[in-house]
Amino acid sequence: MKKPLRFPSYSEDALREFAQGSTNLLPSYEEGWREVCRNRFFHSLFALCDLARDGVWPTERWHEALHAWTWSEEDMLQRSWCYAAPLVQRMPDTVIQEIAHGVTRWIEMVSGTINRHEDILLDLCRRVLEMSLEAGTGMTHNGGATDQPVAEALNHPIWHVTQALINLWFNRNPNDNDLLPEEIKPFFTELCDVQKARFRPGRVLLGSQLITFFRVDRAWTEQYLLPLFNWDNPTEAKAVWEGFLRSPRLYQPLLTALKAPFLESAEHYTDLSGRYKQRFAAFLTYAALEPTEGYTMDEFRSAMGALPQDGIEASAQALFQALEGSADRREDYWKNRVQPFWQQVWPKSRDLATPRLAERLTLMSIAARGEFPAALAAVKDWLQPLEHPHYVVDMLHKSGLCRQYPGEALYVLAAVISDQPGVTEALGRCLDEIRKVEPGLVKNAGYTQLQEYLRIRKSQ
Repeated sequence: MKKPLRFPSYSEDALREFAQGSTNLLPSYEEGWREVCRNRFFHSLFALCDLARDGVWPTERWHEALHAWTWSEEDMLQRSWCYAAPLVQRMPDTVIQEIAHGVTRWIEMVSGTINRHEDILLDLCRRVLEMSLEAGTGMTHNGGATDQPVAEALNHPIWHVTQALINLWFNRNPNDNDLLPEEIKPFFTELCDVQKARFRPGRVLLGSQLITFFRVDRAWTEQYLLPLFNWDNPTEAKAVWEGFLRSPRLYQPLLTALKAPFLESAEHYTDLSGRYKQRFAAFLTYAALEPTEGYTMDEFRSAMGALPQDGIEASAQALFQALEGSADRREDYWKNRVQPFWQQVWPKSRDLATPRLAERLTLMSIAARGEFPAALAAVKDWLQPLEHPHYVVDMLHKSGLCRQYPGEALYVLAAVISDQPGVTEALGRCLDEIRKVEPGLVKNAGYTQLQEYLRIRKSQ
């Protein structure tokens, strides 16, 4: 049985010395300062408070204390804010700047359930925003953008402060048209000032909450936040667009207000980084699938036409996922959404055809279920042998379409399978089902080629 931890009794002087940085007081089981802060909250706080009265602010000990309190249980987190916030408010700016990550992370974590000291939280946020915190802001030291504004912003003090302000606002359960709280709105307004490059991590986060800002305070959003999405300032546009694309959602009034920069973003597809490119292509596709006030199919077709190869492939993946997500409404969704999109928006150049695109369009046609023949007729000229056809064959078999539409199913199999290595049991089952439902198809050239393919692979 594990022996329970027993903490030694420190005198006030000894604990003060420990808090100041001494390592001579560690007990035999090597209890560290962070453990003291976690298990003896008031002892550690009193020691730090005693030092603060003498103007001593040991940054390493404060960093460890804040880390321990931040990642403790919720009651400890709240207790630390209740009793330590007034002391942290007295902390000199130079100390706060040195341990900014610890202070702002603590503020962010506690802000979600704060029930006291709101004035202190706002004051600490103000002081952090007034500091020079350039390094790691999602920008180079000369103020230029990095390739990964979201990744660079996530653990930055400005991000933490912005999230704390948003949490404080959300604690009030804002509703549509409530307007931003007067004591918080100036912070958000200042964060939108593009002349202050150090605030860019905050603007990334504001972009991720664009819909909420728009619904609660449309006038403020149109004046301060929406202009950041214009591509006349590519550095800022990239940052807020990628913030928005962290978790994009369709909201018709916002799409109408954001129309010009949204459509223009297709021309800046390559400016986006990593997965945000594909997320934009998918979002553009979903917007084009829905009735969107103020947009025309010609405008969506033009935007889609500006996407490069991987953007078109991401769009095809979105079409497949949209059909899959429509469940028992697949057939209606094909007829009323996907088919019009295909006819009026989808690029017509076969130069875009690739095995990866063929795979996604094949899956899309399978997902149409009862409209499989119509979907296949639409995409068949885009099909070609796949590098790894096994997933498509498995999906086709599980869909039951080999029994329902044997001729079309055979066409798909013959189109995607050529001389690829390996064989799946699903292919044999598909061919058996096709033969049982429509025996005449065994004379089809595609069927005989697939049977020969199976025979050779099984003999190897």
